[in-house]
Amino acid sequence: MRMLLFLLLTGCYVNKAPTNSDTYLREKDRDWVEVYRMEIKRAVENDDEAAYHFFFHEYMRLRIKQVKSK
Repeated sequence: MRMLLFLLLTGCYVNKAPTNSDTYLREKDRDWVEVYRMEIKRAVENDDEAAYHFFFHEYMRLRIKQVKSK
């Protein structure tokens, strides 16, 4: 019982608050095609029709843009 009370009262402690530079992603390092593929896969796994349609539309828009630019 003491241990449970101790854990509830102490909780987590963060030494340093996150900043924007901690999560900075360069646009050239992002592979949006792969991101959309993974999200489509997750949407199918979770039977999320709205997410599937959203990410499939974005995926196709990006692929068409890539084909036209070649």
